[in-house]
Order: sequence, then C-alpha cells, then structure tokens
Amino acid sequence: MGGCTSLLEDEQIVLKDINSCKKTVVNGPSGFTCTGMQDVVDRRKSVVLNELQYARVLDNLSGTKKHINGPIVMWLGAYETLVEKSEITVLGTAQYCIVKDVESGEQRSVFGPERVLFSNAHEKIPAGVQNCKVLKQGQYCKIKDAKTGKHTIYCGPRVLQLTPYETIIGDTSPLPILEHGEYCKIKDQVTGTVRIVTGPRLVELLPNDQVVVACAKLPILKQGEYCKIIDEKEGNVRMVYGPAFVKLSPTEEIHKGVMKCPDLSASEYIVVRNESEGTERNVVGPILFMPSAFDVFDEIREMIVLEHNEYVKICDCNGRLRTERGPKRVIPDPLDEVLDGGKKCAAVVDEHHAVLVRDASTASLHLVDTHGLFFPKPYEQIIEVREKIVLEQYVTVVCKDHTGRFYYASGDMTLPEEQRGPGPAFFLPPHHELVTASWSTDLRMEHTTYEEVSRFDSRPRYMNYEFECRTLDNVSLLVDVTFFWRIIDVRSMVEATKDAPGDTCTHARSMIMSEISRLTLMEFLSCFNETIRNACLSDKFYTERGVELLSVEVLRFSCTSQETDRVLQEIIKETCDRLKHKERQKGENEVTLERLEGEIEEEKVKRELIEVKKSHLKIEAKIEGEAKGIEISEFINRIATTDLNGSQIGVAHAVKIYETQCRHKFQRDSLKAIIGGNASITVMPSTANLNVGNPFVGNTRAIGGVHAPF
Repeated sequence: MGGCTSLLEDEQIVLKDINSCKKTVVNGPSGFTCTGMQDVVDRRKSVVLNELQYARVLDNLSGTKKHINGPIVMWLGAYETLVEKSEITVLGTAQYCIVKDVESGEQRSVFGPERVLFSNAHEKIPAGVQNCKVLKQGQYCKIKDAKTGKHTIYCGPRVLQLTPYETIIGDTSPLPILEHGEYCKIKDQVTGTVRIVTGPRLVELLPNDQVVVACAKLPILKQGEYCKIIDEKEGNVRMVYGPAFVKLSPTEEIHKGVMKCPDLSASEYIVVRNESEGTERNVVGPILFMPSAFDVFDEIREMIVLEHNEYVKICDCNGRLRTERGPKRVIPDPLDEVLDGGKKCAAVVDEHHAVLVRDASTASLHLVDTHGLFFPKPYEQIIEVREKIVLEQYVTVVCKDHTGRFYYASGDMTLPEEQRGPGPAFFLPPHHELVTASWSTDLRMEHTTYEEVSRFDSRPRYMNYEFECRTLDNVSLLVDVTFFWRIIDVRSMVEATKDAPGDTCTHARSMIMSEISRLTLMEFLSCFNETIRNACLSDKFYTERGVELLSVEVLRFSCTSQETDRVLQEIIKETCDRLKHKERQKGENEVTLERLEGEIEEEKVKRELIEVKKSHLKIEAKIEGEAKGIEISEFINRIATTDLNGSQIGVAHAVKIYETQCRHKFQRDSLKAIIGGNASITVMPSTANLNVGNPFVGNTRAIGGVHAPF
C-alpha cells in the first residue's frame, strides 16, 4: 500500500515487508513514501529518560533484555518492546540496599549517598532500601558472614556497611565499662577459655567473645563478713574473711554472695555441721564465729535458762531421757531433742493442790501430795494438777473408784465418819472420778439445755416449770409454776435418777394435769394455788428420789386459745378492777380518817397554845400593871408631899394633876400621829373648844373620829 507519510521529531514507525516479513523502523523528523510491498505495523514515540530514570527493553526476535540508564532519548528497534520504565533508587546518607542478579544469583551492596544504577536487566532490589546500623560510642555488635562463617565485632562510633552475606547477631549492646572495684567475665566461644577483666577500663571484645558476667562488683568484705568461693573447674572451695578485697580467678564463683559471721552473745549458741566429715558440734558464745569452707549452720539458738522452779526434758541420740533442773543454763547437744515444747515450771504441791503423775516405764499412776516443788523424773509425766475437793456443810459429792463402785463424801461434820466418807476435804485418788448428773435447765424440762452437776447442794432452791393442761370444760391452759425444793438424800437421788429436776417436774405435771382435769375453768380460777399444792405436796414419789417439795406456787397461767384467753383476761381484769376499787375506797377512807384525826390533834394543840399564850398575857399584864401602879403611886406621893410654895397638897388634887398630865400627853401624841399621817380634821365654831384624844371616853362624844366633850 503506497503513500507519503510525515514523522515528527519524537516519532517513529515500524514497517513490515510483505514478502519477507522483515521489519524496519523509520525515525523522525522525516517524510517517507511507503512502497506497495510495505505495511505500517506501528507508529510510536521515542522514550525519553532523565537522569533519575531507567528503562528495560525486550528484543522479541532474540528474547534478550537490555537495561538503559538516563539521561537519553531512546529509539526502539523494529523488534524491541519497552518492558519497564521506572525511577532510579537514590540512597541517602546511612542507607544501603542489596542488588541481586536474579539470573546469576550474584549480590552486591550499594551504600549512600548514591544512585543505584543497574548494570543489566536482570538486577533487582529484593529487600528495598534499608538503614545502616549506627553504633554510638561505647556500643558494639557482632556480625556473621553467612558465606565464610566468619564472625566480626565492630565497635562504635561508626556506620556499619554490611556485605550482602553479613547479618547482625543479636541486638546492639553497650561495651562493658568497668569502674574501680568492678569486673566482667568473658568467654571465648571457640576455645572455651574464660578471662576476667577488672576495671577501671573499657572492655574490648574479640569476635568470638561472649560476656558471661557484665559489670559485677568485686566484694569488699567488712569486719564480721565472709564469702565462700568455689572453683568450678577444680571444685576447690576457699573462704575469704573480712576485712578484705576479694579477687577471683576466671573459673571461680562466689557462692550465695557476702554473708555475715554469726555474732553470738553469752546466752546464744549455734549447731554447726561439717559437710565433709558429717559431724556436728555446738559453738557457744560469746564469740564471732567464722565458719570454715564446709561448715553449715542454721539460725542462732537461745540457751535454755532455767530458774529455780523450772525444768526441761531432753532426749539424746540414743533415745535416753534426762531431766535438767534449774537454776542453770542448759545447752543441748547437737543431736539432742528438747521434749514437751521446752522448759516448764515445776508443779506446786501445797495444802490444796496435788499432782497426778504417770510413770512411763511402768505405766502406773500415783498421786504426789508432799508439799513443795515437784520435778518429774525423766520417765514421769504430769497428767494434771488436782485441786483438793473442799465441801461445805451442805454439799455432797459422789465418787466412782476404778471398779465402778460409788462412794459418797459429805461436808456435814455432824454425820458419822462412815456416812461422811473422805469429806469434808480430800484429794481424788488415781483412777477415781466424780459422778456428774445432767440436770435439765430449760423451762419445759425437755432436756434441750442442761448443766453438769457434780456437787449436790442440799439447800432449798427455786425451780420454774411451764406446761400445758386442760380443764373439765376443755379449756387449754399454759401454766407456769415455781417449785421450792431441796435434796434430802443424795444416795437415793443418784441411784434413782440422773435428772432430778426433770423427773420432779414431769411427775408434778402429771399430778397437776390430773387435778385440773376434774375442775372447770372458773373453779380453777377460784382455787388454783390450792389445787396445785394438793396435787404436788405429800407425794412419796419425791422422797423415793431423795428430794422434797417444800412448796409450789402458780406464777402465771394463760389460755392457749386466743378467744378463751381474751375472755379470761376480761374476767381477771374485772376481778382486779373490783379489788382495786375496793382497795382504793379503803385507802380513801383511811386517808379521810387520818386527816380528821390530824385535825383533832391540831385543834388540841392550838387550844393548849392559846391557854399558854393567855397565861403569858395575864402574867405580862399583871407585871405591867404593878409597874404602872408603882410609877403612879410614886408620882402622886411625890406631888402630894409639897408644892412650890411648900404647902401641903392633898392626894385627890395630886390625882387630878396626874390625869391632866396624861390627857395632855395623849393629845400631844395624837396630834403628832395626825400630822405625820394622811388624816384630816374639821372644826366647827360651836365646837372650837375641843379636847382631842380625850382618854376619858365616858365624858365625850365621837365626832368624825375625834372625841369632843358634851
């Protein structure tokens, strides 16, 4: 197919010969004319690569690839195809990548700052761009070459540039920096040798070195300190005691660190065992004990300090027992065992205490009552300290011997000796025990609660009991009674019953129920105490069991039915109200009577008082009258004797003078009282000649409260 074609500067066409099928290319800029034997297969642009680009081209005829780096304007051949066009990898500082030829398998490392330029079309970067390992001052890392198997150690500061076959083993580690008194232990992993490096210094490591102990302190032992050092190669053990600076060989290790030497006081000791010989010994203070290489010891022990009243039992390694008595200090041998928890106080045997002892060698029991401190022998064991049984006059106990036979002891000294037994004060022999009775203490005596009684008191006592019963008219009552009873024969009581209060109440309930069942409720209300007493008292059942009922009283009773109980309460209330009103009226009458008697007594006393006052007034008036008469008599006698002229004045005239003087004095006192008070006086002309306060009332007439003559 013919024709003229024009190409631009960056264009090319691919022509194919029809006969030979051979392809050719024509690059622009140009113009060309196709012949009839050529066809235009492809028209394409040229490939422009800058300096940071590359391209890979495939030759379809030969199958080969080629790699082209920019900058370049690339024209493809007739049989070439652009396979890849990419950016060139640019590495920064401290970066690297591994370039691998996928065809040959060869690898190479490229480190930045640099452009990664491939040498052929088969090279790739499989792991991408990686950061180089940066070691700081005082750091190191170990590198292994996988191709040669060689180990290398690089120390900082530096940037590691690894070959494609090198890898870092482990993490970056700091180089041991040893100060004064520090050390590190380093092992050569190839030869197995160990060396110790001491400070102060920076440790330099070889490729095959492994730090076994890093920056450990060399022990500085003070006075009273020690450490045990074991040579792991030879197995030797040595001890270093303070004050000292410990130095170690490469194969030595400090066992359990620095330890303190036991400082024993005068009252302390320790048991030391030698592991190489298997022997044990005591180390007794006061001492600062410095153990040898094979000495092993436990905690510090206190010596057993025994007072004069203390003892301790010890068993030796052969099983023999011994008793150590105070006062002394006891240090048991290493193989000795202290029995019974350590030291114990000796038993005090006196008037009221004895000791029951078992002899382990003969398995016998005996009672020690010799006064003083009792220290048991090695094979003796104190079972208990027994108190003397002291019985009051009204107390009896029952004892049982080793054969099970009962015997009795009483505190009543009036009884014959064969009846009194070992009382009133005795120790219970071995294998003997007090007989205990179980007495019910609950209100209904059903043995739900009870007390153990071994001392039987014969004094009277009270006991409450509650039970249910029915009357003849089928009223159910809950009755609470109290018994006043006592023990009269302990032997009969113990042989007949184990629960004397329970049996007494149970039998009494049966008899009371029988009596109440014959009475109606109203009959029971009228005579309940008599009914209860008739049912319980004078019954030989109690004397057969060694007890006596002295009296029985009803504390309270109630109906179990609420309706009946309500009616009963109303009856009781009415009865109580009637009795209360009666007692109230009686009390009011007594109060009234007492009040009247009191008033009578009061009037009698008042009469006596009036009579006494009257007699006193008579006496006072008599005394005043006699005094006044004497005064008037002396006045009249004095005036009647003589006047101013010496003439004789008669008695009658003297009396008139005295009257005039008295009248004037009375008038003066009256006027003074009127002037000093709120009174007023009116004087008429006809009565101008007034006599105010005339004592002679018989000759005057009262006018407005003022006496005037008429």
